[in-house]
Amino acid sequence: MKHLSTETLIAYIDGTTFPDRAVEQHLNTCADCSELRQELQQLVHDLRADAAYEPPAELVRWGVELFQPLIQPAGSKIKKLIASLVFDNYAQPALAGMRHAGAAARQLVYRVGVVDVDVKIEPSHAKDRITLVGQVLSAGPKFFDNTPVTLESHGIVRYKTKTNPVGEFSFDEVPTDTYHVSVDLPEGQVTLFCVNRAASLT
Repeated sequence: MKHLSTETLIAYIDGTTFPDRAVEQHLNTCADCSELRQELQQLVHDLRADAAYEPPAELVRWGVELFQPLIQPAGSKIKKLIASLVFDNYAQPALAGMRHAGAAARQLVYRVGVVDVDVKIEPSHAKDRITLVGQVLSAGPKFFDNTPVTLESHGIVRYKTKTNPVGEFSFDEVPTDTYHVSVDLPEGQVTLFCVNRAASLT
């Protein structure tokens, strides 16, 4: 039998293939392949133990903060609803020949059940500021008037407002940051994750 390939040995070490009697017999009689197996086993062990393959601490913190709004205080009866992003004009291909003067506004549409939340992020004339406007819409004729809306970043509520008679809301001239928007509907609190990132409008 010819020497075993590296791929065969790695699969054998990881146990991703069924035990092969021919491979085991070859390893018992071939010193070269047996030595290579030992080297590969040590390499796999070292890679699994290497802390450099752990995610950076700041990435872990960002992930924890991202899902912080999902953690409900003890005794809280507020139902949390997570809206999904169904439209982002930054993900759409630009029309041929289109030109923009300065940074363009970003529009996102989030959906949960029969409710859509349309959000528009506009760059401000002031440096490192944005204006975030939106509208809460229903599939039916219902409007969400006087509905509480909060703007949160890093697990802290930064701004609060309420919708007008046609469900519109606005946060003017807020610092550029990664925000979560929460809308308090009768069915529960709808959370829109990451409606803006610092690099979104650059």
